Amino acid sequence: MQQGLLQIALTLIILIAIAPVFGNYMARVYMGQKTILDPAIKPLEQIIYKASSIRYVDSMTGWQYARSLLYSNAAMGIFVFLIFMLQGVLPLNPTSLSTPTWDTALHTTISFLTNTDQQHYSGETTFSYLSQLTLGFLMFTSAATGLAVGIAFIRGLTGRPLGNFYIDLIQSITRILLPLSLIIALLLLISGVPETLAGPAVARTLEGGTQVISRGPVAHFESIKQLGENGGGFFAINSAHPLENPSPFTNLLETLAMVSIPAAMIHTYGRFANNKKQGWLIFGMVFAIYVILIGIAAFGEYGGNPQINNLLGAQQPNLEGKEVRFGWAETALWAVTTTGTMCGAVNGMHDSLMPPAGFATLFNLFLQIVWGGQGTGTAYLFIYSILSVFLTGLMVGRTPEFLGRKIEKREIVLASVVLLIHPIAVLIPGAITLAF
Repeated sequence: MQQGLLQIALTLIILIAIAPVFGNYMARVYMGQKTILDPAIKPLEQIIYKASSIRYVDSMTGWQYARSLLYSNAAMGIFVFLIFMLQGVLPLNPTSLSTPTWDTALHTTISFLTNTDQQHYSGETTFSYLSQLTLGFLMFTSAATGLAVGIAFIRGLTGRPLGNFYIDLIQSITRILLPLSLIIALLLLISGVPETLAGPAVARTLEGGTQVISRGPVAHFESIKQLGENGGGFFAINSAHPLENPSPFTNLLETLAMVSIPAAMIHTYGRFANNKKQGWLIFGMVFAIYVILIGIAAFGEYGGNPQINNLLGAQQPNLEGKEVRFGWAETALWAVTTTGTMCGAVNGMHDSLMPPAGFATLFNLFLQIVWGGQGTGTAYLFIYSILSVFLTGLMVGRTPEFLGRKIEKREIVLASVVLLIHPIAVLIPGAITLAF
């Protein structure tokens, strides 16, 4: 047990250390301040702006920001869908995979475009390398879109202009996602994750037979999958696959990648609000909930399955649905982290979790703020904060205020609508599905 708890503690300590540093860096990026990457990144951005005819304007209105987001994402979605539908005749298809059905292509496009990454296919047997690279493109853009929305929300909340969506999108990729994913991909590559355009490897087994081993450009795919909280795997069993997540070190790296940006966004807010103490306060609150949920999940898994333990006559951790190289502790930590960040990547089977861990994961999915999705998790966090301030103000008989602004009927109606969108989007389609 001690080893498992030490693994969890190490991850938490590293998170506390990197979150404020990364949060301050992100604040400098979105405030337009000088950063260490400027000499390398600025020329690249200028080329992108000129090629895209983007004018560096100071700010957009809310409707302009929303329209820009929708139009650009619609264009990217159409482009990716066409790539899928032409897969059979396009290059980088060493196993000669046929074109997927239109509904699979459409579902996958929408899923990755919206940072959902729900999959009902096996990546290694459905999509060519070119299609997988295209999914990697959407992983960058969907994560950058979430960051842009989150930072626009923070700007509006702190009384600043909303900014320019296209600038925020490009800077999120060039200054945050791309540099970090490159570092993570190199570390994964060193640790044994493949990055190749060669076809599947053929190995000879000890019995004298042959085995076909799927591979591909996995390392870069895995890095943005985790960093962008996308979650869709290159292989069918996601990060439980030894070529996506081969060792405890890569597991630690990928766990930290999942949580680094949403945790840092809270400190970014503190910089925008000129109140670092408030940023630390909110970070501490979310971190405390995170630790409690990890504790619930970890002790539930360490206690094991009572029915199996009764048969064995000994107390053993629950290892059903888990990779032995990770064990109960790293699997429990991952389960809480992936559901808390709305990532969805798995290194073990969640339907094999014991009830306490199942509760922790479902609680995360319900709350959406521990640590929440890419950018939008921070927005949800402040929606809850606004409602809390309003209720607290009513109880003490004072006019509710947040960041110097009065919280009145209009703000509460809008906050309530935002919170109701999620259950409505889940429950109504779910009821229709059950009915038919």
